[in-house]
Amino acid sequence: MPDAGAPTTQGEGGAVTADGPVLPVVAAYDGSHASVRAAQLAAGAARRRGARLHLLHTWLDVPDRLRARADTDLVTVSRSLAGAGTEVSSSVREGDPVEALRAASAAAQLVVVGHQDGTAHAVAASARCPVVVVPHDLMSIVVRGRRSVVVGVEGSTDADDVLPFAFAEAASRRTDLLAVHAWRERPHTAQQDAEGPFVDWGAVRDREERVLRVALGRWRQRWPDVVVREAVVRERTASVLLAAALTAELLVIGHRRRGPLATRRSTTRAVLHRATGPVAVVPLAPADAS
Repeated sequence: MPDAGAPTTQGEGGAVTADGPVLPVVAAYDGSHASVRAAQLAAGAARRRGARLHLLHTWLDVPDRLRARADTDLVTVSRSLAGAGTEVSSSVREGDPVEALRAASAAAQLVVVGHQDGTAHAVAASARCPVVVVPHDLMSIVVRGRRSVVVGVEGSTDADDVLPFAFAEAASRRTDLLAVHAWRERPHTAQQDAEGPFVDWGAVRDREERVLRVALGRWRQRWPDVVVREAVVRERTASVLLAAALTAELLVIGHRRRGPLATRRSTTRAVLHRATGPVAVVPLAPADAS
């Protein structure tokens, strides 16, 4: 494995395709109940992708006796998750969890973490591959029988990063895809305030519906068997996505790094803080990328 947290204690092999080795699914594991749920979800993702699951246990200043206990625990968990042809490997790494998972993301196709304030946000905001954050299970909302993948589509600038991931997830889960485009009018100028009643909001809505339809176009052609539903809503993005994903198997959103100050109030942070189901955060290309 190309250092997804080395040293690896078991299962160094992996599937290989004509395009090269299949990158692993990495799950953050620390022995907590939240990390067990994350590992279980990651095992399902690895099976659907035909990939190896790698459990990464990261501690700061790990004493030898605790490291030995962690190794034993990882072996037990790995055996419980292995099955149906899924290969599981594991490792214990000393250092900062965020830095370790960020490094692992460079050689992974997916990173899965339990919701731990700070760690999950930091990993999702800086990883090199998509990150799935599994919410805390002690919530006031419990949903049984989740279905559908929900994806937030901002526009053409993020569609080519977010939609392939969302369509592939819907196809592998054999469920439908709900594409959501939320919009709000720009802050009013004095001239717009004077024109208020004369704004053609019907035309504005038509424009926003076209944004979503165009973004979905070629991906619908690539995944013709995925049933796609569209929702265009005039409201704050985070609120719309959280409502749409209330009973979904997975919510997919894009995240573009905008610097530490902007990230504090980002849609990504708001969604991760309040989500009731798993959220996949897909890294977006820089806005000025060619």
